[in-house]
Amino acid sequence: MTHIVVIGGGPYGGSVANRLQKTGVKVTLISRSETALLLPAMIRLPFHKDVSRVSVKIRDVLNPDVELIIDQVVNVDESQVDLGVHDPVSFDRLVIATGAVWDDPIAPHKYQQNGIQEYTKEIADLGEKANDIVLVGGGALGVELAGEYAYHFPEKSIILIHSEKKLLDASAIDKVRDSVASQLRGLKVKLILGKKAEIKGQSVFVDGEEVPCDYLIKTTGPKANPPVSSIKGLVNDKNEIIINSKFQAECNPKIYAIGDVTNYPKRGLVSRENWISIITHNLKEDIKGTSSYRTVDWPKQGAKSRSTFAVSVGPEGGAGQYILPFGCAFSLPKFAVVKAKSSTLFYSQLNSMFT
Repeated sequence: MTHIVVIGGGPYGGSVANRLQKTGVKVTLISRSETALLLPAMIRLPFHKDVSRVSVKIRDVLNPDVELIIDQVVNVDESQVDLGVHDPVSFDRLVIATGAVWDDPIAPHKYQQNGIQEYTKEIADLGEKANDIVLVGGGALGVELAGEYAYHFPEKSIILIHSEKKLLDASAIDKVRDSVASQLRGLKVKLILGKKAEIKGQSVFVDGEEVPCDYLIKTTGPKANPPVSSIKGLVNDKNEIIINSKFQAECNPKIYAIGDVTNYPKRGLVSRENWISIITHNLKEDIKGTSSYRTVDWPKQGAKSRSTFAVSVGPEGGAGQYILPFGCAFSLPKFAVVKAKSSTLFYSQLNSMFT
């Protein structure tokens, strides 16, 4: 029987494991934690402190016929996965879905290593005790975190520094970029745009002037988190797994990867269902020895890479865009973004993300 090993127990790895098991192959899921975290919802965890709204026990959402191993991967080669405690696990096909490393207060690796309850309290205390909160980086994460802190702590000074003249990046239309800036200002967030922050320890400087700060949050984006591997050519200089449009590793077609651990330009959960359908379809074709593979569109950089997305600005704000065929884009109304994302941050959909 074909044996497929999946590394990573989040909504990508868990869902792939569940779907592949239904095809009659042996599936083993390796996760370093018994708990899966919903990253989009974690920006609100320091405020409501309810871990049940951001996490789920992997075993509870995994098909009972999927073998689950909780362990640390110490090396991956072309035929097996070496583990810290358990015996090595050999595979016929491997799927890597280990995501990315994020800074505080997202930091899933710290929540899992230090304990969710304990680390939640630690992060919550930092925000509650601070008077001057500074966020460096005005991409989607910076916008969403600034909105959360400003909404929940209206009495505090919140400053967001971004090196570009507009928030987000060129993949967002100007109407969306202007909307999030206006909403943040409405929450009394001070925006410093078109300026680079110089960080020295916990001190922040702009144009040589120190910015008042007793809690610094770096929101410059995640870094890919591949497992330790002895496979040559698996990752690029950013430590991202190099994949093709079939979600296969360029260096070895027996190895697949999906999500933030890869060099695929798009991130997040908006296209999750499509990506999971493609990778599971291709694995089935691969195992059968047929070649009716499906591919994912590989977006170009900048404005030409525009895709449908939404960002929250606190529980009652947000902005987003919808991309029509041929690349036409229009902004989503605020109420629609609030209903679809900002109000709950998808936590009510967590269990369904593993189907």
